Amino acid sequence: MNTQNIQNPFEIRYKSHHNVSALVGKYYPSVRLKEDDFLKKLNEDPKDVPRAIYVHTPYCDKICSFCNLNREQLNGSLDSYSEYISDEFKKYGQYKYFKEKPIDVIYFGGGTPTVYKEYQLEQILKALNENVKLADDYEFTFETTLHNLTDGKLEIMQKYGVNRLSIGIQSFSTVGRKFYNRTFDREETIQKLLDLKRKFKGEVCVDIIYNYPEQSVEDVIMDAKTIKDLDLGSSSFYSLMVHDGSTLSKDIKDEKVKLNESLRIEKKLHDAFVDELTKGEEYYILELTKIAKKGRDKYKYIKTRSFGGDTFPIGVGAGGNIDNITVFRMKKEISMFVEKSEYQLRLDKISGLFQFPVVEKNILYPMLEKREKEIFTSIIGEFKEKKLINETADNYTLTKDGLFWGNNISRDILVRLIEETL
Repeated sequence: MNTQNIQNPFEIRYKSHHNVSALVGKYYPSVRLKEDDFLKKLNEDPKDVPRAIYVHTPYCDKICSFCNLNREQLNGSLDSYSEYISDEFKKYGQYKYFKEKPIDVIYFGGGTPTVYKEYQLEQILKALNENVKLADDYEFTFETTLHNLTDGKLEIMQKYGVNRLSIGIQSFSTVGRKFYNRTFDREETIQKLLDLKRKFKGEVCVDIIYNYPEQSVEDVIMDAKTIKDLDLGSSSFYSLMVHDGSTLSKDIKDEKVKLNESLRIEKKLHDAFVDELTKGEEYYILELTKIAKKGRDKYKYIKTRSFGGDTFPIGVGAGGNIDNITVFRMKKEISMFVEKSEYQLRLDKISGLFQFPVVEKNILYPMLEKREKEIFTSIIGEFKEKKLINETADNYTLTKDGLFWGNNISRDILVRLIEETL
């Protein structure tokens, strides 16, 4: 057995589920549809699956150093955009899809959704409440930063049912926060989070990005300890991805980026953060990049997206799916609609299962056809040999190494299932 392969089972690490989710289309292109096909679907009886609405705000008032995502620096008023979002709720709220069944999850992402002025925020949330019926146990998330979440905005958000905040902290280290172009030093950040927890009745969660240049193990351990000390509901933890076109890609020499994104350093930091935050068993690994406090944050949004639920997209840059129709909002007036086959939907669900540390056999096996199960059993045998997965009578469980390589594992399973059954 090759020891080196066990220690480093893949040449590169896929850091995002997007590296997996877009893979099926490479082998099986989807069929383009017209908007009328989509609107017809909205007047059918909605299926009995978890349902989410994702609202995208492609604006920020301060750009993170590493980011080149679908956002732009705010320049001027957002009156027209907030009116557009409000009108989208009014337009689609008239269809059977929204009238017949409540929505389980609302997620405002970006960009920075708290970049709106208070009257704009109220306009949007009022339109949502008037046109969307929420389930009794709904989850309603806003992504935000600390510097533009005013008391007035927080009051409006709570008035209209927001019960979860996802805050882009990135790092509690003052050095790290300067690197990411974040506002406030460590102590100011902690004080503002404590103040927010006093004022907000819902769950407060944070995002952490590790593996910035010269970050130490002590730095990530400090981040994990701070999360526990603040009694936060959960923390995402992503390895730094330097996107072409971002400020960071221009400011840092390639050699240094490569050095600090090396797998050895990346894994060391990843494992230190996971070990510290899960020490004492207060926090557990919810999915590949999320650690939650037991009995607290449920992160229904990712479960809805990964387990075959619907995600209705609203806003420029938003993407999602209603049943077998995938939707991407390219511009205010332009959306793309594509149809997926039952086979593609099934592969999506199989891939989604492996975004989580434990996969139940009684859920997975009915998704696999006979030949696929043979291929899957062979793949799992290889991953078990490499100490990436453990198997019991009921489950497959990612090891700590498997958690680090989770997106690679999901991708490999998908590729093998497709290529060996073509």
